[in-house]
Amino acid sequence: MAQLFLVLALISSIAEAAITQGNPKAPKGGSITIALPGYPKSLLSYTANEQMSQTISSLVLESLLDMDVKTYDFIPLLASEWKISPDKKIFTFKLNPNARFSDGTKVTAEDIKFTWDAIMNPKHKTAPFRSVFASIESCQVLDETTVQFRAKYLHFKNLEKLAGLTVLPRHFFSKGDFNKSFNSKLLGSGPYVLGEVKQGERIILTRNPNWWGAGLPQNVGKYNFDKIVYKSTNDPNVQFEVFKRGDLDVYAFYSAKMWTTQTSGRPFDKNYIAKLRAETSIPSGMQGFFWNLRRPLFKDRRVRLALSHLTNRERWVKDLFYNNYQISAGILNLNSEYRSPQIKPVPYDPKKARQLLNEAGWTEVGKDGILVKDGLRFEFELLEDNPMSSRYLTLYQEDLKNMGIKLNIRVVDWATALKLSDDRQFDAKSIKLTGSIHPSDFRQIWGSEEADIKGSTNYTGYKNPDVDTLAQKIDETFDKALRIPLVRKLEEMIHHDQPIAMAWELVGYRLAYWNKFSFPGKGFFPYTEWEQAIHYWWWDKEKEEKLKKAMAGDLAFTKN
Repeated sequence: MAQLFLVLALISSIAEAAITQGNPKAPKGGSITIALPGYPKSLLSYTANEQMSQTISSLVLESLLDMDVKTYDFIPLLASEWKISPDKKIFTFKLNPNARFSDGTKVTAEDIKFTWDAIMNPKHKTAPFRSVFASIESCQVLDETTVQFRAKYLHFKNLEKLAGLTVLPRHFFSKGDFNKSFNSKLLGSGPYVLGEVKQGERIILTRNPNWWGAGLPQNVGKYNFDKIVYKSTNDPNVQFEVFKRGDLDVYAFYSAKMWTTQTSGRPFDKNYIAKLRAETSIPSGMQGFFWNLRRPLFKDRRVRLALSHLTNRERWVKDLFYNNYQISAGILNLNSEYRSPQIKPVPYDPKKARQLLNEAGWTEVGKDGILVKDGLRFEFELLEDNPMSSRYLTLYQEDLKNMGIKLNIRVVDWATALKLSDDRQFDAKSIKLTGSIHPSDFRQIWGSEEADIKGSTNYTGYKNPDVDTLAQKIDETFDKALRIPLVRKLEEMIHHDQPIAMAWELVGYRLAYWNKFSFPGKGFFPYTEWEQAIHYWWWDKEKEEKLKKAMAGDLAFTKN
C-alpha cells in the first residue's frame, strides 16, 4: 500500500506546484455581504438539495478532491492520494493525515463511510444524491485514513462523483434526526464555521483561523474574508435597492433589463459601484418550461410541440432581454461541444401550433373561447418563483389566449415552489436546466426509474426506454470521441419528444459590486461560477478609505 501511494504522491506534488491561483499577498480581514434569493430549507445540502444550501455548506464542508479552476483537473483536498484500478471499478482514497474538522477532531475513513451510509439510507431525504451515486456499489474502510469504493457498473464520471463527496463528521451528524436536526446546524472541515443563524433573515460564516487546509497550494490567497454574511431577500427588485444603498456588497443580475437600464446614475457613473461581465467555460444552463407529463393535458407530444411553437422567444430576447441572451435549441448549451448541430430552436409559428392542436383533437371551442376536448378544458397553471418573470409570462399568456388556451400564472416564494415541484403538485413550471462541461447522468432528470419518485429531478415524469438505454451507454463510454455522438443522439430524441419548451440561455454571469474589493486577474476564472469566484477576492482597506472620501466629496472614484 505504501509503494502504491508513493507514486501517486509524486504525481500529486507535480500538480500541486502549479495550482496556486489566488494572490499570496492578499490580506485577511473584512467582510462581504451577499444576498440569498430566499432562505435555505436546510443548511445540510444533502437533505436540502438546492443551490443556496450548497453555496453555504461548500464553505463549511469539504470534498475528497478539489478541481483546478483553470484546467478542471483533480487536485488533492481531504484525500491527498487516490488510485483507480485497471478495470475502473475500484477507487481508493488516502486521507491527508493533517485533515481536521473545525472542532479539532481528525477526519478519518469512518467519517467518509458514515457520509456514504447517510446518503444511501432510504429513510433520509437524499434521493437525488442516491441517484447520483447509483453507479457506486459499496464503501469500505481499509484503515483509519484509507477508504475504498467499488463501482456497481462503469461510469466515466465515477471518479468525479466520488471526488465531490462532501464529508460529514460522524460524531456530529450521528446525533439527531438526519432529516430535521441540522436545518440550522453545520460542522465541517472547511475554511469557514457557522456563526450566527437567524431563521429566514441571515446566515453568517466566520473564517476558521485554525483551518487545516490553509496551506494547500490551491488555497493560498483564497478565503480572505473574516466574515461572509448571507442576507435573505426574496424580491430581486428589493434586493437591488438594498444593494444600491450599501447594505449588500455584491449583486448578481438575473434580469437583462436591470443590467442594461438600471446600472447608471451616481454610484455607477462615479465608479462607486463597478460592473463585471464574466464569460466562463462553464455551460450556464438554459431557461425553459417543464410540462408535467403526468397530467392528461400534456401527454400528447403534438400538444407539447404546439405550446413550444407558441413560445415567442425571439420577441422576448429582443424586446424584454435587450439581446443579452441566446435562443436555446435543445437540452444542452449552444456552446457545448456535445450539443447536436441538427437541433434548431422551435420557431414561433401560431399557424403550425393550430395545425398540431387540430391533429390532437383540440377542435372544439367553448363559450368562453377556450378549447375543449372530451370535456377537458385547455387550461393549466404555470408555477414560477421569480416575480420578474411576469414580463414575459404575460406575453406568453396572451399568445396562448389567442389560440384558445388559458394560462394561469402562479408566482410563489422559492421554498413553496420547491416543495410543490418535489410533490409534483404543478401543471407546468419555469425552470433552469443546469449545464455541464461533460454532460452525463441523463437518467437523473430524464430516466424512467426516476419519473415516479417524489423529490427526484425528473420533474416532467418523462419516460422513454430508448433514452434510458442510451443514457446508460453514455455513462459507460470513457472515450470522449465516442461519447459525443451518443449524447447528440439522446438530445435529438428528447428534443423530438418535447417534454420541455426551451427558451434562452446566458453565457457566464453579470455582477456589480461596491468598489472596495480587489481580486487576482479579471476577478473570475474559466471554471468558477460567481459564488466561487469571490472566494479569491479580498477586502481592500485602502480602496475603501478612498471610496468613502470620494463619496463624501461627490467625486469620481479612482483607485490611484
